[in-house]
Amino acid sequence: MKASKVFKGKRGEPSLYRKAWSKTDNPVIAEARAQTLALQKLQLWLRLVYSALALAVLLAYWGFNEGGGLVAGVCGAVVGALALACVLVLRTGIAHGRQNVNAMLSSLETHSDSTPS
Repeated sequence: MKASKVFKGKRGEPSLYRKAWSKTDNPVIAEARAQTLALQKLQLWLRLVYSALALAVLLAYWGFNEGGGLVAGVCGAVVGALALACVLVLRTGIAHGRQNVNAMLSSLETHSDSTPS
């Protein structure tokens, strides 16, 4: 398979590859599309970190309360704290990214409304 081959999404549209997007697209639309795809990847990571956080809480509970041992409890607490920090960073990044995409699209709508036809 060539490196320049374009991979298609579910409905035939190009998926993560900017080179495959139409040259006639407005650059703001192309950037909003790229940021939306990046936000989708961040949401995937957020779901994975939520899973790690849940497992860490279970490990800490088992270690401290159910006789799993102090080492398991401490490991669960440390992993849980790291996962919680990652959740906070990812949620903040996703929220700001959504605001950025919405601002780009609203500025595009405002610009298209103000242009005479």
